[in-house]
Amino acid sequence: MNIPNILTLIRIALIPVTAYMFYLHNITAAVIVFMVACVTDILDGFIARRFNMVTDLGKVLDPLADKGMQMTVLFSMAALSYIPWAVVIVIICKELLQFAGGAQLYSSNVIISANWYGKVSTVVTSVCVIVILLFHDFLSPVFLTILQWLPVLFAAISLCGYFKIFLSVEKDKN
Repeated sequence: MNIPNILTLIRIALIPVTAYMFYLHNITAAVIVFMVACVTDILDGFIARRFNMVTDLGKVLDPLADKGMQMTVLFSMAALSYIPWAVVIVIICKELLQFAGGAQLYSSNVIISANWYGKVSTVVTSVCVIVILLFHDFLSPVFLTILQWLPVLFAAISLCGYFKIFLSVEKDKN
């Protein structure tokens, strides 16, 4: 167990805390916990790469923590009518496809760590979430709709990037 993995475990522990804050309709607290989770995500990746602490456990836990937090926040936002359910459904489908591909590769002892496609998608989603939650009542309907659907666009781009990697790895295996 190293510092980046501990930070990832903290992020995983913050998932139910975030859900509970949404359940209480305490949006400010939910945003604060979400932002703390975002900071731990940035720190764990930086520390792992900078100090050569990248582990196979971290490569598996980090995206699970990211997706767990992301799905918790998006599901909670849809439940409270901050975003359409269609956004959540599309992103869940993307995650399931990506998980299936990752599981297939993992069964062959291949672990694909996070790459820039996923990182950009995560950052865009995080920024959109924070802006929507903090400024929902002040956003024009058009801008709100753009912020709601922008994560879907970047999730699709991310899926294409991972699919390209998946095909490359599968081709190399044969």
